[in-house]
Amino acid sequence: VQSAMEDSTVHISLVLCLCVLLYVVESRDIPWSCVDLRCLPPADPCPTECQGNATCQIHNQVPYCACKPGYSGNPFIGCLEEVSQENCQSFSSPPGRKVYRVERYTKVNFFGAVIYCQAHGERLASIYSKEDNDLIKEEIRKTRIRNDQFWTSGTRLSQGHWVWMASGQPLPDFADWGSGEPDDPENEQCLQFYERNDNGYKWNDKNCWEELYPICEHIE
Repeated sequence: VQSAMEDSTVHISLVLCLCVLLYVVESRDIPWSCVDLRCLPPADPCPTECQGNATCQIHNQVPYCACKPGYSGNPFIGCLEEVSQENCQSFSSPPGRKVYRVERYTKVNFFGAVIYCQAHGERLASIYSKEDNDLIKEEIRKTRIRNDQFWTSGTRLSQGHWVWMASGQPLPDFADWGSGEPDDPENEQCLQFYERNDNGYKWNDKNCWEELYPICEHIE
């Protein structure tokens, strides 16, 4: 078992450790996670990050926080109980000022993007409004990178419908899908910004193992 905990793979200057499948099966399919370059059993691998009313979840050895059912908000600073729109004015963005940072040198797959942002004290980007979406597009514009691809935290891998992996929240009513997208529910399970022929960046579903630039965010 010790060898399984120590196995790691270097990928684009980013170290990712993967639990060996054999040991996972012998452990009755326990969802091991990758923390500090070691494979650990599911004994809450991210207790110092998930705040009030949030739980630690694991997907493909990547631990992340999500609000408990019936709660919403930012799981890294605390989730609040959901209330009906009749009793309180709704809001679409987590509290605080959100700042986006677009990586322009390192390309990684979706799971590597989650780890990359966490390693920099950030999260893979989530979008709750047109304002959030416009902010990301402006940050992409500043990089002067055209006709390329960038990861957000959008995925339908674990729940079968689109959510933001960084928060566990569903996609908002606002959407910026490209024409005919999303178009591949079987093999394209993660959400990217994509541009072709200088037509402007739009949302697109993408195979999660493709290597793209990550978009990270943090709250000020």
